[in-house]
Amino acid sequence: MTNLRLRPLRAMKNARVFAAALTAALLPITLLSSLPAATASEEIAAAEVITRDGTSQLRAAASCWEIKQTTPDAPSGTFWLLTPRMAAPEQFYCDQETDGGGWVLIGRGREGWKEFHQGVGTTAQVRSTVTGTGAFAPRQLSSTVIDGLQNGQAPDLLPDGVRLRRATTADGSQWQEARFKFANLDRWAWTISAEHRVASYSFGGPTSSGGLTSNFGSNQALNRVVTSESSAQGWTQGWAYGSTITGSPDDSSYLWSANSGTGNARPFAQVYLRPKLTQADVTFAPVGDNGYPGYSQRPLPQSAAQSTVWGVSGLANGRGGELNTEVQDFAQIGNTVYVAGNFRYVQRNAQGAERVEQPYIAGFNVDNGEWVGTFRPVLNGQVKSLAVLPNGKLVAGGEFSTANGSPAVGAVALDPQTGATDPAWRLQLENRLTGGVVQVRALSVKNDWLYLGGAFTHLTGGTTTNAVYARAGARVRVTNGTPDASWNPAFNGTVAAIDAAANGERLYAAGYFSASNSVDTLRAAAVQTVAGAPLATPAWSWTPSSTNRNFQLGIQEVGNRIWLGGSEHNLFSFDPQTFSRLSGNITKNGGDFQRVSEGDGVVYGACHCANWNYSNAFTWSNVGTQWTAADRINLVGAWDAANGAYIPDFNPVMKGRAGYGVWGVFVDSRGKVWAGGDLETSVNANGVNQWSGGFAVFPPRDTTAPGTPSGLTATTDGVTDTLSWTAATGDASVYHLIRGDRVIATTTQTTIKVPALAGGRYSVRAADEAANYSASTSVVIPPKVVATTQLVQTGEDWKYRFATQAPDPAWTSVAFNDSTWATGKAPLGWGSSTIATQLVFEGTTRPLSSHHRKSFTVEDPNKVAEVRITTRADDGLVLYLNGTEVRRVNMPTGTITNNTYATAAPRTTFATANPVQITLPGSALAAGVNVLSAEVHSNYRSTPDHSFELSALAVLEP
Repeated sequence: MTNLRLRPLRAMKNARVFAAALTAALLPITLLSSLPAATASEEIAAAEVITRDGTSQLRAAASCWEIKQTTPDAPSGTFWLLTPRMAAPEQFYCDQETDGGGWVLIGRGREGWKEFHQGVGTTAQVRSTVTGTGAFAPRQLSSTVIDGLQNGQAPDLLPDGVRLRRATTADGSQWQEARFKFANLDRWAWTISAEHRVASYSFGGPTSSGGLTSNFGSNQALNRVVTSESSAQGWTQGWAYGSTITGSPDDSSYLWSANSGTGNARPFAQVYLRPKLTQADVTFAPVGDNGYPGYSQRPLPQSAAQSTVWGVSGLANGRGGELNTEVQDFAQIGNTVYVAGNFRYVQRNAQGAERVEQPYIAGFNVDNGEWVGTFRPVLNGQVKSLAVLPNGKLVAGGEFSTANGSPAVGAVALDPQTGATDPAWRLQLENRLTGGVVQVRALSVKNDWLYLGGAFTHLTGGTTTNAVYARAGARVRVTNGTPDASWNPAFNGTVAAIDAAANGERLYAAGYFSASNSVDTLRAAAVQTVAGAPLATPAWSWTPSSTNRNFQLGIQEVGNRIWLGGSEHNLFSFDPQTFSRLSGNITKNGGDFQRVSEGDGVVYGACHCANWNYSNAFTWSNVGTQWTAADRINLVGAWDAANGAYIPDFNPVMKGRAGYGVWGVFVDSRGKVWAGGDLETSVNANGVNQWSGGFAVFPPRDTTAPGTPSGLTATTDGVTDTLSWTAATGDASVYHLIRGDRVIATTTQTTIKVPALAGGRYSVRAADEAANYSASTSVVIPPKVVATTQLVQTGEDWKYRFATQAPDPAWTSVAFNDSTWATGKAPLGWGSSTIATQLVFEGTTRPLSSHHRKSFTVEDPNKVAEVRITTRADDGLVLYLNGTEVRRVNMPTGTITNNTYATAAPRTTFATANPVQITLPGSALAAGVNVLSAEVHSNYRSTPDHSFELSALAVLEP
């Protein structure tokens, strides 16, 4: 792994956070700016008693409401908030004046509001410019951030509902306060123009009930909310008034219309919620000794397409219609992704740069998107399905009758490098129904068999020269294409999709049929793979509504569910054992589901829908009242394969040539999702609407968390705790400092200072800009603050004696009278520039030792835990406390006299750099006067230097 790369901090989209219990589902997070410098008012002593007034990250409140209750005179403005469903504190704008205050701003703007789950813009943009003409361009918090602010509470349970503040005049001088409540909304969604049911509403007066969020109110003037788009207003969304309220296209007008005088004016509006959360309402998970676990995003493609490198164009067979779209299927062998359909050309851009005629099937490099020009098969009809054989050959199925100049009706095996026909694999299909045309619309490989679905009645191939009857469904040997004459499901209509079960015991099929071998099975079947092709038991006996009996176009077994999609606008999942329906999805406007695919635990449903997906809805066009969520969907959506839940994070923007939508979805070996149909444009990561000929590719989002920081240390001076750590490996952009049960600070550095907390339990984790974060470090606790008092400081005066005669034997005792000794400031000695007092001797012979005494007073030794002495041995040292020897260094054992030689001869610089550390128990002290005595001995009389210095520190009992 690489070293940490710290990047400029910016607000993140779709970030994930801790749930109240760490074992629960994790939610997106937003990474934050660094903690402001601690203030004196934040100093904490023995216990963490914090006023949650939102004035700093440390003081983050659970809601704007809690701030207002804590600080009644708090003004409107930006405050820090944190709930257990958020990873770290973040700043939001709070209205603390209207109707008792406590409102958090979640969006503002004029025309152009979006249904995007990820919102519009950043959290910082929402809070920084809340009103005025500079706020006209809509900015909306992401839905996951809003859910975090509610701590997972369903929006329909908010006691005050949604607050809508709208300008009522063009100059913005007058405003309206509107309120409405949802009848049923489990999580926040910006799809306000969908059919969310309104439980109640008011416009500053009496409360009324009923209506849909797309259009509700009591008149066609100011007392109405219209969120749906219209051609008259340029297909823009907003919180519009009724049809009698007109606006202006003027940039400065608070009432906007595409044309002057057009009704349903879009006013500048602010949207607020008021979660009434306090610390008593939320529960944070305390950090364990080993820290918090990490989190990585689930595999999912980004909503932004990668930049187009090559695309396809043209209708090679000259026919239009949704069954003749440019791209219909994908497959991968090695580093090549094969794209199949009804296109005529491959080219680099919409203008046809480097255009090459390569109809029906082409290969593209999986990594760089370049066209693989060596793969050049020649077919005379469109390719509707692809499959990869165990021997590495590529099988194409479709409406062609020749391949590379030779007969190949409906199916052919191709060399994946060149596109040449595989001579060892032969198959020809027939359709002997009156007017019947051969179609192979679906392929699936399992074990020794290649399964085919489509419109046909007979097959020959491999070692079989006599036609085998198998209507609309068949299987052939993967080795040579020989049909299995014993297996014929005999569907009475065209098969549009098939999928062989993971255990090989069934083939799932969907299409236009109503029976298999004369047994009723409407539009979907599970056929056993044993001889005779009987239906699985119990039979798939679902009863579709009258509106989705026409056809089913996509089917896929994924884990413990069978997914089925088709008309009208339905995508359902079923239990593979009982065939009971487990989940339902209806797209309200746009069209049918046309393909179902899977990768990395995600089910992808492709459609020609461009509106909303209603979860737990089962009928079209009336989706009923039982649905639980309405989310934006545009040509392809994502669902959790395990529980069937819609995943609103994947929300691409694509448009097609004729509105036929997406007919092929494929997850490649790099985790990229390829979506194909009649596509012409997609929006890339730069927000640019780019040409995407026939297909668009969506790269995977980052799912790799940074490494865990290491070496966390904590120190304290009693006022400030200082935390330091070693940078994490990986692509980290910010660190979360955890104390107790929550994040209290974020920083881009590897050290941080926070107000002290006695016994504070700290941990730190690294997060990246893609909303992944590491496990946190093990907990550290700053050592207790040690109270000390200086008994002897460096540079103090000492009594000293430097003579050849021995001192009085009692010279080390407390009672010894040293009044005749000289006094000098330490260090004492000679031979060094640091010496403060030069030791001078009389006579011709230099004394071999010097003697030093220092007295100090201790009132109560019982309050002293220990004495820490720092001195030096230059050359040898014997130290006494109150007449008792406590340490000798560089001196021999036995009796020490005035003329004992030291056993080593360190220079003063070395002795100073390597001090002698001595720790004595507090019990060694006496109440009242105490005396430290030291004798310093030279290793030889002519030594060039000799010195003495000492300090003593008393560590008090806690």
